[in-house]
Amino acid sequence: MADRIPIFPLHSLLLPHVDLGIHVFEERYRSLVAHSLSNGHTFGVVLIKQGREVEGPADPHRIGTLAHISGYARLPDGRYLLEVEGSRRFRIESHKQNGSYPTARVTWLTESIGNFAGARAVSNDVAQLFHLYRARSGDADLPVHLPVDPVTRSYLVAAQLRIDVREKQRLLEAETAEERLRVERDILRREIALLDHLRSSRG
Repeated sequence: MADRIPIFPLHSLLLPHVDLGIHVFEERYRSLVAHSLSNGHTFGVVLIKQGREVEGPADPHRIGTLAHISGYARLPDGRYLLEVEGSRRFRIESHKQNGSYPTARVTWLTESIGNFAGARAVSNDVAQLFHLYRARSGDADLPVHLPVDPVTRSYLVAAQLRIDVREKQRLLEAETAEERLRVERDILRREIALLDHLRSSRG
């Protein structure tokens, strides 16, 4: 069953179980936020595939994340500062401008672990590589707790990776946590090797 929700196209990505700050200043998105605050504090966030965030049309990726407004401030000039948390993923079936802001007809995606034994094994590999990656990146003094649940772990690792947002979009679109974690394992190995190469080339 499809639902129609307001959508906010951004050049930033929102992942499930991850927080994101949004500065809302364009009039159409102020209207979206006002509507959302009166109707469940939710709207969809989608990464822009082509187009602009401001004063122009934006063609979004089809897979996005429902945002729940966890905190906000409305400034005297009408702008909003939002803190949102990602929850459910959705697939856009169709989208249009509905009055002053865009909306989309969406279907909700389920979260699957995949093969449990396989997901658990690759999840352990990812945890070890993730801590090594953060050490190589100089972030070891800022500990990140990785939950045991493979689905949540896969999203929190994705959020911490310093990679192109389009690569993160592909992680968001993975059908299972096992698949997402396997891709993250490859990315972590690649990024660690790059960091090691940079360090050795500097002498």
